[in-house]
This record gives sequence, structure tokens and C-alpha cells, in this order.
Amino acid sequence: MNAPAPALSGTIMLIDDEPENLNVLGELLRQAGWGVRAFTQGELALAAARAERPDLVLLDIRMPGLDGYEVCHRFKADETLRQIPIIFISALAASQDIAAGFECGGVDYITKPFRGPELLARVRTHVAMLRAYTQLSDQHVQLRQLEQYRDTLVHMLVHDMRSPLFVLLGHLQLIEKLGIGNLGTDDIDSLRAAIHGARTLNRMVSTIIDVSRMDAGTMPLQPVPLAVHALFEAALSQALDPASQVTIVEHVAEPCPALLCDTELSTRIVANLLANALKYTPHKGQVVFGAEPAPGGVRLWVRDQGPGIPVRNHQRIFEKFGVAAQPKGKRTSSSGLGLAFCKLAVEAQGGTIGLESAPGQGSTFWFTLPSAAAAPGRDLAQDRTLSLPQEQPLATADTCSPC
Repeated sequence: MNAPAPALSGTIMLIDDEPENLNVLGELLRQAGWGVRAFTQGELALAAARAERPDLVLLDIRMPGLDGYEVCHRFKADETLRQIPIIFISALAASQDIAAGFECGGVDYITKPFRGPELLARVRTHVAMLRAYTQLSDQHVQLRQLEQYRDTLVHMLVHDMRSPLFVLLGHLQLIEKLGIGNLGTDDIDSLRAAIHGARTLNRMVSTIIDVSRMDAGTMPLQPVPLAVHALFEAALSQALDPASQVTIVEHVAEPCPALLCDTELSTRIVANLLANALKYTPHKGQVVFGAEPAPGGVRLWVRDQGPGIPVRNHQRIFEKFGVAAQPKGKRTSSSGLGLAFCKLAVEAQGGTIGLESAPGQGSTFWFTLPSAAAAPGRDLAQDRTLSLPQEQPLATADTCSPC
């Protein structure tokens, strides 16, 4: 009785120096609906496979000239042939022979005399597995291409936003500088809120662009000596929310060396962490920025009094678009790129970044940067307290998410 037709078809290559074995195998496979190409020498089979790839190879071991192991080695060494599944079919049944077959790249091993239904089942299984792998690989390539198109489009759009955003922010700051004496209290509050919003948007735009550049390895770095206090002051001017009553405390250990870092990138790291801490710290709470010497550099941190982050989310929130779950009614907006940018920017400068947090205990985001060889030219040891005088509290959430 003929074997039932398989759910899939294709071409099976047979390599065996015994014509009788080729005839038996070939007939079994043809009756099952497979195409068959038979060879008595490994060299001829390799040349034929390069000209037209088979779906699977059934390979004997003991052959004159190239034995089965060497033929398999050569299949796997050829970039165009290495994905073809090879099943050894041999009278050698010792464990070391079977192990040698797998070690040189075989996917399966059938001993002679073989059973027809079992051989056909293994052939179908391995061909199906290869096709599923190929389909998945093709889909992965297509997905990466779509992601690249998306990233390119987003990069172009966001890049084009920078010029009008700079104009908007520049004019708002000019109005604040020249016209603040003619404005009432409410107008000043509105103006400063608009400036803060423009700065936040500018930071988000820069983050999207720079995450793309760091992913592509095209982000230029300009490391220079920088005092920790100067870094904090620059970051605070970017992150300060005039609508908050959160107290910000700066605590830098004495002595603390200057950093050797890219000023712009490092400022935005701290600004992102401060903005995140201000977002989640409750009304009249406290945010602490700190720094201390560490082996090979300086350890900096931003500590908030927010709701804390479960351990299961500690790694996820540093991934692109990774946002921790938040309860209904207490969600805050998040691009999911702020902490991803911080991680990439810290690691690009040779540092590390991490989080210490638990629900109900606040969060401490910390990172390390290299220290400058020369001592800073000013006293870095400071304990400064800055209070944000406005009346409106910041929004809070039960679970912190990336800025």
C-alpha cells in the first residue's frame, strides 16, 4: 500500500554509495510525494546542491572518498547550504557514531535497517521545521525594515520640529526677559508655564533624535571636565516646573571629583531624572539630587518620594517605549523614551545606570560617570535647598513610569 501523501512536498537529496540503498529510499520517498535526487559521491552531491538547493539531505556515513561526516562539514561550511537539514542514515549504531553525526551538524540520525513510516515522519518534521524557521526569519527581516522606515520617518518629522520649537522657546524667553515688568502675576505664571512646556517638548524632541543616533552609533561625544554642581544647575534649569511646590535638595559629598563627560548629554540625563522625580513626588514632597566618589568615577542619583516601582518593572522601564503599568485614574503621560535615553547616554560614556525602588518607598535612580583627572577649580561640596514657590501640586501615580 502506498504511503499517504504528505501535507507538504519538496526535493530530498540522497547520498549513498550503494545503488540498492538509493533505489529503496528513492522509491519510498517518491510514493510519499517527494521529489528525489540521488548521488553516490559526496562531491557530486555538493555541486548539485549549490546549483539547486534540496529541502533535506539523507546522508550515509561510510562512503569512499569523502565520508558522510566530511560531506556534512562541507554543507555546513557553505553559507548557501548550511541551513539545509541533514539526516544521517547509517548502519553504524554506536553512541560515538551517532554523537559524531550531531556534532558535525546533522539534525537527526536513523539507523539501518530503517522503518519506512518513521523515516517519512522525520523527513516531514524537519522540512516543516526548516520552512517555519525560514518564514519566521523572513518576517523578522520585514519587521526590521518596517521599524527602520518608521524610525526614519519619525526622525525626519521630529528633526523638522526643532527649528519652529527653538523659535517659539526663544520668543517666550525674550518676552519673559523684556516684558515681565509689565505683566501681572497670572500672566507671569502663564508665561513661565508656557516656557516650561516648550522646554519639556524640546527635551522630548532631542531625546527621540538622540536615541536614534545612539542606536545607530552615530552620536558624537565631547567629554570635558565638568563640576557636579554645574551639571545640577544646568539640568535644573531644564527640568524646573514652575507649577510645583516640591522641594529640591542638592547633596554632593566632600570631596567629590569633577566629571569627565559630554556636557549636553549628561545635563539631559539629570534633567530627565529630575523631571521624572518632580512628576511623581507628591505635593510639598522632596526630591534629592546627590553625588559621591565611586571606584573609577562618580556615582550620581536622583531620589523621589513617589509611589515606588515594583521590582518586576526595574529593567523594563529602561527599554525603549517601556512604561510601567499605572492604575486607572492616576496615569501620567509618558513617551517611554526618557529612561531609555538615559541608559544609552550613560553607557555611551562608559557608565552604568540602575534603580533602587519598591512600592510605597519612593525611587532612587542612580548612574555612574568617569571622573576628570584634574581636580575641579571650585568647591563642589554643597548642601543647597531650592523650593519651587508656586501653589499647584504635581500629578502623582501609584506606579512610576519613565519620563
